[in-house]
Amino acid sequence: MSLNHQLAVGDDVVAIFLDPVQRRSELLADLFAAAYRADPNAFRTHRDHAPVTGGTFDPYALQTRPTILRRLAALLADELPGRLDRLVAADSADAPLTTAVALHTGLPFALAAPRDTPGGGTGAALYGEIHRGERVAVLTAVTAGGHSAVRTAELVRAHGAQVTVVLTVIDRDEGATARLADAGHRLRALFPHEGSH
Repeated sequence: MSLNHQLAVGDDVVAIFLDPVQRRSELLADLFAAAYRADPNAFRTHRDHAPVTGGTFDPYALQTRPTILRRLAALLADELPGRLDRLVAADSADAPLTTAVALHTGLPFALAAPRDTPGGGTGAALYGEIHRGERVAVLTAVTAGGHSAVRTAELVRAHGAQVTVVLTVIDRDEGATARLADAGHRLRALFPHEGSH
């Protein structure tokens, strides 16, 4: 049975196609159902795991649900600039999200991840290809202070590529926008200022 036939005889045709506002609203509700934790001490391993008023948003949880990742990939792909060469995951924790967007768009991606530096410190390295002159979008699940997004954007710049945008699913409005702007980068969030639900 073709889609046209299903639409013609279906009882609930309206439910098949939600308007964009409804889709975003439902996705946001699903994100919070999957990843919001009332205990602010529940998760402390992610670099942008700042507490939400009365709780914590766990960026790992939203990336373990294929139905959420598929919808996020489609929405993030719509936010990408027209001319783009590559995606970069801001952290290894953002690899599932970036992979989903890469599969949706066909764009290759690289990954920024911590590495040990001489003298016992830690830095970051890009894994995967990135070429001088490429136009790149940095992706991250959650921004709070924006430290890792700035670090990744600067790493991309050091490789001679241009960061056209930093995309996040949820911006916690805890300084990431200003910190990225100070470094010469633009932050776009699917769900800006979602500190509490």
